[in-house]
Amino acid sequence: MATWIRSWMNGDEKQGEENELSGGNQDAHVPSAEELRQKRLERLATLQTSNSNEQIPIPTPAPISVPKEKQINKQQIHQEVPIAAPQPVVKQPVVKKKSLKRNPLHDVLSRILQVTLTPPGTNEYVYCQVVGDTINGENLSEIMYMRLISEDATISTLKYLFDVYQRSRMEGNNLLETELNVMKSLLDMTINYSVTCLLEPEMFPTPTTSTPLEDFDSIVRHPTPSTQSFLELVAQGLETQGGVAAVGRIVGPIFQKLVSEIFLGTQSLLAVEVWAPPMQTIGSLVRIKSFATVFVNMPGFLLTPPLNGRRLQDATALGILLRLSTDSPDPAIKDMFSNITKRTRNDVDKSLRNLRNELKFVHNLVTDIFKCLLKAGPVCKERVLAWLSQALEVNQEMAKENPNPALTSTAGMLINLSVVLLRLCGPFLPPTSTKHSLIDPTFLRASPNPIFPSDSTKLVQATDQITTTSKKLTDFNFITQCFYLTVECLHLGPIATMGKYMRLMRQLSYVQNLMTTRQEPQIQMQFDAMVTAKMIMDAKLLMPEFLHELVRFILLSADVVNRICLDRDGKSISSPLTLPLITHEQELLVPFVPEHIVEDIVNSLLFVARLAPQELGSFSFDNLLNMALIFLSSPQLIRSPHLRAKMSECLFEICLPPQESEDRPTLGLPSAVNALTENRVAQQHLAPCLLALYGDVEQTGFYEKLEHRYNIACLLKYLWKCRAHKPAFLLISQNQPAFVKFAHGLMNHINSLLTDALTNLPEIKALQEEAQSPQWGLLDQSVQEQKQSLLQEKERTVTSSLQLANETIHMMSYLTSEIQAPFLMPELEDRLVGMLNSVLVKLAGPRGLELKVANPETYKFRPKIMLREVVETILHFSDIQSFQTAVASNGLYDPTVYRKCLHILQRTQLIPPPAIASFENLTDTVEAIHASIAKDDQVFDDAPEEFMDPLLWQLMKEPVTLPSGYIVDKSTITQHLMNDATDPFTRAPLTLDQLVPNAELKSKIDEWIAAQRRQE
Repeated sequence: MATWIRSWMNGDEKQGEENELSGGNQDAHVPSAEELRQKRLERLATLQTSNSNEQIPIPTPAPISVPKEKQINKQQIHQEVPIAAPQPVVKQPVVKKKSLKRNPLHDVLSRILQVTLTPPGTNEYVYCQVVGDTINGENLSEIMYMRLISEDATISTLKYLFDVYQRSRMEGNNLLETELNVMKSLLDMTINYSVTCLLEPEMFPTPTTSTPLEDFDSIVRHPTPSTQSFLELVAQGLETQGGVAAVGRIVGPIFQKLVSEIFLGTQSLLAVEVWAPPMQTIGSLVRIKSFATVFVNMPGFLLTPPLNGRRLQDATALGILLRLSTDSPDPAIKDMFSNITKRTRNDVDKSLRNLRNELKFVHNLVTDIFKCLLKAGPVCKERVLAWLSQALEVNQEMAKENPNPALTSTAGMLINLSVVLLRLCGPFLPPTSTKHSLIDPTFLRASPNPIFPSDSTKLVQATDQITTTSKKLTDFNFITQCFYLTVECLHLGPIATMGKYMRLMRQLSYVQNLMTTRQEPQIQMQFDAMVTAKMIMDAKLLMPEFLHELVRFILLSADVVNRICLDRDGKSISSPLTLPLITHEQELLVPFVPEHIVEDIVNSLLFVARLAPQELGSFSFDNLLNMALIFLSSPQLIRSPHLRAKMSECLFEICLPPQESEDRPTLGLPSAVNALTENRVAQQHLAPCLLALYGDVEQTGFYEKLEHRYNIACLLKYLWKCRAHKPAFLLISQNQPAFVKFAHGLMNHINSLLTDALTNLPEIKALQEEAQSPQWGLLDQSVQEQKQSLLQEKERTVTSSLQLANETIHMMSYLTSEIQAPFLMPELEDRLVGMLNSVLVKLAGPRGLELKVANPETYKFRPKIMLREVVETILHFSDIQSFQTAVASNGLYDPTVYRKCLHILQRTQLIPPPAIASFENLTDTVEAIHASIAKDDQVFDDAPEEFMDPLLWQLMKEPVTLPSGYIVDKSTITQHLMNDATDPFTRAPLTLDQLVPNAELKSKIDEWIAAQRRQE
């Protein structure tokens, strides 16, 4: 625990000379009673004289619970609630004088000061003996002086003065303007004496029950409508009479005590009665600038070594205020969600509301404190910014998947801090605001960066030529500071917690499935514990207000990222978006951008779309769509294929109408769908970008690429239906290298998907039959569990593969309905035919019966639809002679399979009768060509070795020479380069433009073929 907390709890208020703001006692001569009295009289006489000459100007403070005051006037005086007068001790009965007519001012002042000029008798006020029988402006100072030095009153001096101040602000009905000036003078004297009482308590009689500092503490902790204005005036007086050190000596110990009470009192969010009062008191004190300065200069305000997130949370004032969350070690919080499976939904929702209400209370109080500190002047602002920088620096461990809890703050503390920062960003978050244009992206160029660690992965690799700056955080405007502090805090807190939440959800799903097969108490206990953990995370992470502000900030972040990509300094963009970008990435700020900034935009939107989709309904997604278009069309700006794939996933989840993906639900927000279909830049570039991305996701991993390609296939299918997007498909088909790469990947993918899925289906069928056989019960339980686990794994794999295969085969069908020419290029035609023949053999070949499993729709296995779409694709090329020849000469061609497909079509009418007739004609034609080719093959069997392709050992049609000197057929090497851009013989880098046609060899081959045919 911090040193200053220990000092306070041990009763040692002295903090040493190293920090004058902390206050402390110094050794001094202890005066006698007579010396004190004499000194008091001299001091008060001086004050009495000064009150008539130099008055402290009264500012216009803003009390906590009442409107801001402009000046003291009759209306304000009567707005106050009367304060009960104290009951002083009456010395002896007073003999009443003859009743005289008094003016209203006398009666008001008598009530305010609780004094009487009538000799002691039955009057309850303290008697003051002065000349005359009326209290007025001329004798007010003398009477005040006499009341203060009176040792007969039981109420302490400071409390008395505070009561006088309150009554002064409430009294004055029917007083004239000149009389109100007397009231003003009384307020001035009250504040002057209050300051003196705090700084020189020995000047006044003090009851043994409390000291002036204790009285001041009590006044602060029990606010009335007059408290805030009193504190502001006292603060001004303390600075005037004793400087900053005087303010620290009075207020410093109070701050220390309040913070220590929160630290030692509880860590439970539910113990509101313990932590709320001191936190509210801190909030009222820091509204006053000089008090706020004391707070930020307290010992321990900034973290001292050892530096880590746990100590920041437990040993700094702001950390202690922020640590109250659902993460606190309070069994009562877990009990709120115990036995959750046996409780009603209303009961669980009530528990969630209760937790969130307490969190909102914390957020409101701490946000108010931060705002006050940031507004309290440059010193306070700089100290708070320094603390915020520390909070992010010492919690970098939180960016890891499994951070060390001993070195980090809790996720709850960082989420609380994120809420505070989001609220500070509030003024520049709305899309209609122009303040966000003040965000300065050149902040990212600062090195070392005051927020982002130097080893963070950047969007692209920087070169040595890029220039950095040595600016500090405070060299930038507050909007820039606030924006980037929030970016990093969200990364370390809420967004990191979202990742843990999704992992917990996957674990819950696994355990829940396990419970269906194994009814064991341990599994039930594990499930209950995980559900409880989930609900506690729900309370802090899925608060609607927080998610709404998060989405606003994330969409603004997307706009800032777009500016960084489109302008060298990241300034506002006025010209229309033109893609692809031609500015070199090293000329932009892109090499300075941490990759996680873009990744957090995507991940947080995906999280909200899946867990709280209702929070996205009111937003526009143009900035998100533009960001995706920029990075997908200009891959040089982002090196991670995973992140580019994530962007397509985000578009799939948010922008795709639900009916366009029957296997995976989507949100399909109307505003997002409109952005997808109506955005002119998207109409030109989105489809080509997705076609290119379809091949690039090969690098993301086996299971990941299945999901990404499914998302891309669904998006492409929807865009194909949109008339405005159709020209982009036709345009990309004319870009031969790009389209060939896409089509080659598409066909490879269909083959691999069906091979994986249809190979596993017979194994699934065998495992299902075994589980239903009498022998199943004879197996050991461990063997049963192993086989059951294998079955579930194969079912998941088959389902994922077939989901994507369905969409991919459908994509091939609708693309080839209008785009045929690119597929007939030499490098694609054989590949296309091979894929189509392979699918037909799998569906209608000799082993087709092995694919019959129980409930095929469970695995998304739809063989009839698959066969229909493959046949439709074939029919798109059926009249083209080169295609007919390619089918007949393909090694996977089987005449019996084509005949069987024809019979299936005739029996089931999967396609219209005219189409069946076309397929029958194609079947007859291909059979005839196949017979002719078989004869040619016999003739070509003895072809010279130099005519044969060395890789596939078949007669070359278009020989080309590689840089290594080897000669291969062009179609062979082209297909190889689509998978591997190297020379297959030397492994040296190789591209298509390095292939040199071998005209001489081709001429020899053609002459030899002609000669062989003449000999037939």
